[in-house]
Parts: sequence; C-alpha cells; structure tokens
Amino acid sequence: MRYLLIVLLALLALAAGVMRWQQDHIQRLADDVAKAQIQAVIAGFETSAARADVHVITQYVDRERVVRQVIHTIQRETPRYVTPRTDAAFPLPVGFVRLHDAAAAADLPGPPGAADAQASGVTASDAAVVIAGNYGTCHAIREQLNALIDRLQMPPYREAALDE
Repeated sequence: MRYLLIVLLALLALAAGVMRWQQDHIQRLADDVAKAQIQAVIAGFETSAARADVHVITQYVDRERVVRQVIHTIQRETPRYVTPRTDAAFPLPVGFVRLHDAAAAADLPGPPGAADAQASGVTASDAAVVIAGNYGTCHAIREQLNALIDRLQMPPYREAALDE
C-alpha cells in the first residue's frame, strides 16, 4: 500500500509537471500567434500605405508637371506680351527691382532714396519671366502640400487618426 501511495504521488507529480510544461507551451504559442497577428496588421498597414503613396505621388507629379508646362509656356511667350519696344519705352525703376528682390528674400529693403527712381538695367520682360517662375514655384509647392493633405486623409492614416 505504501509503494502504491508513492507511485501515485510520483505519477501525480509527473502529471502536474507535464501539465505545467503544456501550459507554458500553450502560452508561448499564444504569444507567437499574437506577434504574428501584429506583424500581419503592420504588413497590411504598410502595404495599404505604399499603394496610397504611389497613387498620391503619381497625382502630384502629374499636377506639378502641368504647372511647370504652363509656367514654361508663359515664360516662352513673354516677348509676345512684353515686346522689346515696350521694354525700351518703360524701363523698370531701381526701386521696383529692390522691392522685388527684398520680397523674394523675405527681407525689408533699405530706406528709399533718389536712386530708386532711376531706370534699372532690368527690363519688364525679364521681370515677367522671373515673376512667372516665382509663381510657378509657389504653385508647385501648393500642389505638394495638397498632395500631403490628400495622403493624410487617405487610409490608413485616416483610420489611425480616428482611432486616437
């Protein structure tokens, strides 16, 4: 009877050990499944983001190309609108050039003087080409910002923002 009790206790201890090992094994498997699910969600997020990025970038590049083509056409056609005769008849004053350069640099010009009223070597057609280029850059940056806004309003960023 005593041996039977020892054998039963040994079997009971062995069963408890096996159950503990099995519980640890099941917990590790559950952790692995949870990690795999997280990785799947991350991969889905990245895939969705990559698809959306390609779409937005393609739209942005197309819009930016149109802006650049329009600006290039305007610059190329400037002599038709501001002829050399007009350039000779209406020279730009030094003050205009100084103000334009100050605005381009986002800096205040120095105090005005008598020299500001004199004619500069910059023609109206030259100024028109530069100003058109500046507006083109402004429009290209606007398109880039619109593309960024569009991208942030698309999944998965939109869902992430709604979850917060």
